[in-house]
Amino acid sequence: MFTRSNQISSPMLLPLIGSILATSVAVTLVLVPPSRPSLSLAQLFLRAAIDLAIAACIHLATVWAIWRLIREYLHAPVSLLMLHIWAAIVWLPLVSLLNAEHSLWLCCIVPWACANAMIYLALWNDRAETPEPESPITPSPRPLFQTETVVPLWRTLLPYVVVVVAAQAGVASLMNGSPWMAAGLFSICLLILLLRHPIVRPNRLRRQRRRFSKAAFVQTATAFLLLATALTPFLQRAYGVQSLSGLLAIRPPVIKSTQASVPSSGYSGVILMLPPKPHPPIVPPTRGEQTSFATAIAKPVVIPFDGVYWYFKHPDLQPRRDARVQRGDPIKANVRSTDEYPLQMEAHQLLPTPVSLECCHALRVDLLNGDARPGIIRLEVRLRDTSLKSRQSISLGSIVIPSSQAKHISLTRPPVHESMRFELPAAARHRQFDEITLVIAPDKERARGGSKIAIQNFVLMP
Repeated sequence: MFTRSNQISSPMLLPLIGSILATSVAVTLVLVPPSRPSLSLAQLFLRAAIDLAIAACIHLATVWAIWRLIREYLHAPVSLLMLHIWAAIVWLPLVSLLNAEHSLWLCCIVPWACANAMIYLALWNDRAETPEPESPITPSPRPLFQTETVVPLWRTLLPYVVVVVAAQAGVASLMNGSPWMAAGLFSICLLILLLRHPIVRPNRLRRQRRRFSKAAFVQTATAFLLLATALTPFLQRAYGVQSLSGLLAIRPPVIKSTQASVPSSGYSGVILMLPPKPHPPIVPPTRGEQTSFATAIAKPVVIPFDGVYWYFKHPDLQPRRDARVQRGDPIKANVRSTDEYPLQMEAHQLLPTPVSLECCHALRVDLLNGDARPGIIRLEVRLRDTSLKSRQSISLGSIVIPSSQAKHISLTRPPVHESMRFELPAAARHRQFDEITLVIAPDKERARGGSKIAIQNFVLMP
């Protein structure tokens, strides 16, 4: 399938393989991406330079050690060997970062690094460098009836058929969200084309080696800029970072938590706070009036919601101390899980004074559903008395939000106002509560993103 001149010599292959293995292990273990947006612009470029410097140190030490062991079999100076192999190694820090960010651009960087490795091997090919000696004997003319050897058509077309099939499979893998599979298939396509149409000419080796040395410096600068670009999602409050992250098709990398009790990773939680709302005081009845308090209420009591929204992940029961606290609107906020674990979303409202369950027969929840994603959302109401040591609460059951049951929801649908009634259990009439918890539970298929549900009011129904 391939010509004889494309074969490589094994001694020149050892420094390349050794450097790839050593640098890949070091980059994977040492160059851990940031866990949150915490870099300034200067720190971003410094981080990119440090990552490349660490990879360069590991590469130089590995190639030097291998060269010292087999230098009798290598005809290349060690400095030039380091520089030419570096053209393929320089992309490893970027590959490691893109892999952590699950970026689809891996399918471009990995084949390019493989192509640089292939060109290095072709530049230092023993057979390409050593010219074949000319025979002093004049070749005899070809016999009259000797036929030329004809290469079968299938052997000529087979490499290109493999390239076409591998390219189509790579595109399918890329659309399926498998960048490493696509990168491997695209690398096979590129290597086959380089073997069939070599760009290294035996009669121009010295000139091409000098050009490849200059190209190694250019590729180092290019890798530095691309590495800095891939780190931009970790900038502090940088304008346009979200758009750039979407263009690069990257997601914040998953950093394993140091706490053994939490199997998931990423941020520990988000607490979304609302501005306080004025609402009338809730005066609970005295003990002597509790039996007649339900009939004493002439109209429903409205309690405006000015509590907090919790976003956290299992097995946590609430956001931890390092959770991010910010103000915002849950309909406009975009809170997502950083891994495959679903988010837990709760809304908590503390009451200034406890309210007896004898006050009313039902609790109505007024809310706005601004979620345009398909899938049902359930709402569960829990009542708790914070004065008790136990964390047990009274569940009023869960109800599906009606507007979430639509199979086809327009992306431009405005928020839908909903009112949901929860009956109070008769067995718990003697108890009281001063905290209302709403558990907002969407379908599993869409539980990795926080639901865009905004609680408006609680209404005590007589």
